[in-house]
Amino acid sequence: MTWTHDDPAQGSPVAIQGLANLRSARASKIRDAQRSLQAAASGSGAEWKAMSQTAFASKLSKDAADIELLAAGLEAQATALQTYAGELSQLKDRQRVLEQQRRSAQDDLGAAQQKFLFGGFGDDTQMKLAQAGGDDARAADLKRRKSALQGQIDDARATGRAVDAQWDQLVVDRRRIDSTCVAALQDDAVLGSLAGITSGSIVGSTPTVLLALLARLSESDLKILLKQHPELARALDEAAPADVASWWQDLPREQRSALIAGIPTVVGALNGVPALDRVAANKINAAERIKAAKDEIERWREKGASFGQRDFYVDEIKALNREISYLEKATGPHPTIQLYLYDQKEDRIVEMIGTPTSQTSRVVTYVPGTLAKLGDFYAGSPQEISTWLFDRDRAGTVAFVYKDGRFPQNPLTEANDQDYARSTGKTLASFQAGLRTDGNLRDAQSVAIGHSWGLANVTSSEVAGAHYDKVVSLSGAGELPDWRRSESTEYADFSYDDILQFAQGLPLGSDGPVWDGHNPRESGFQHGEYYTAPTSIKNFPGNVFVNPVLPGLAGLDSHNLAATALPENYDLLNDMKRFLESSRR
Repeated sequence: MTWTHDDPAQGSPVAIQGLANLRSARASKIRDAQRSLQAAASGSGAEWKAMSQTAFASKLSKDAADIELLAAGLEAQATALQTYAGELSQLKDRQRVLEQQRRSAQDDLGAAQQKFLFGGFGDDTQMKLAQAGGDDARAADLKRRKSALQGQIDDARATGRAVDAQWDQLVVDRRRIDSTCVAALQDDAVLGSLAGITSGSIVGSTPTVLLALLARLSESDLKILLKQHPELARALDEAAPADVASWWQDLPREQRSALIAGIPTVVGALNGVPALDRVAANKINAAERIKAAKDEIERWREKGASFGQRDFYVDEIKALNREISYLEKATGPHPTIQLYLYDQKEDRIVEMIGTPTSQTSRVVTYVPGTLAKLGDFYAGSPQEISTWLFDRDRAGTVAFVYKDGRFPQNPLTEANDQDYARSTGKTLASFQAGLRTDGNLRDAQSVAIGHSWGLANVTSSEVAGAHYDKVVSLSGAGELPDWRRSESTEYADFSYDDILQFAQGLPLGSDGPVWDGHNPRESGFQHGEYYTAPTSIKNFPGNVFVNPVLPGLAGLDSHNLAATALPENYDLLNDMKRFLESSRR
């Protein structure tokens, strides 16, 4: 419907009529399918009488309602477009007539003005000469000719003004038929429950209003809504987890299923939705991402083929294949990986280890440290600590391995950035509030474990309002200056004498180079002596004289050891386990 004031009838009525015909044809095919579906429904109980027959008939009834909505919508669209094509065709005819009239008026005006100019009537020189010479007849003739030419000029200008007025009306009529068509295409008969929903109404609505809207939409409507308005997901990020939990609990099971299938990317990231329902949504998201990743691989191969080598972009293809292999374990009839959150584009992933039940007694939130990436999850390294704990208490433990968004990739800058930590802490606090609303998790012991920068994320979430029963630092980085120990939380640090502990002890700056000296062992975390890494990891004495770099590398190896389930780390892990199982005296 793009057009300009100079071309108000711009557009192709034939093309618009073609769109109308296409919709009519699709509606006709849908009507045929509808009749077949109705025939199947009418005979669905003829040969068996069981719960499966009832479920089948119920499903057919629901599908029939969606099909009727789709067919009616297409028919209404076809009618609106047919009307629009006819009115646009009439506008084109009127524009052609006006353009012809305008050209004629301009030609007449130009000819009359030329005669007027070359006839010497502009300054009446000839008329004055005739009057001065006493030639009254010539003077009268010149006056008559001047008057006639002036009349022609005035008529041509009047015709031009009339054409301009009709042209303005043409512009008004084009706006009218456009708005009428748009209104018809947005009518309830076309959009059904989506009528009236715009980007403005979504952005201007509260999360409570949006949740109420979602509660009344069908699976088909939900898919259309999210495709047309991806901003919906961002708007719902502001929803309070407690409000989401209450809303979800009040929904009938059928509507929850429609939401999971219709907008899985929203449900799979919505804090307050129970864990098992989020996992169901992210199972769908994982399957969709697998398809997209395979398409990306093919595009890389096609791009490489343009250089004469189909697998030219080998690193990009390998990375996508690793992602696909991981996600395939989260899909299918018997998945071995459960995703509480997955959004590859936004660098978001939370893997759930264990299954929430009424027997769940401990909920672990494990946050990896600096340099954590999605690819690490595909390889399985961030999951080691949580898996180790789960394997020792499968009935009572559920763990969430957490990376919601990009983690610091520079240990000297981002990992020490307090503003960055405040922002990520709010995100983790909302996540934690969502876990607290889950009926299978709310009464369990809440444990947060942070390795390196992950502890800064955990303690920043406490500043943002999160609460944990126990907080574990695995060679943790530090806390915000306004962080305070909670009297109802137990804190413990388990660390090797590693590179981070060395940096925390340096007397640089006012209080130290790492988190201004606000470090676990300086801020009240209970702790024992530093653990000693095996010689194979720490390297042997004397390396400092052979290669000054080796002690630093050994310190980094020791730092990373704390986040593993290697046998060399069992002393630390067993002490941590005893701390988690201990009761406050």
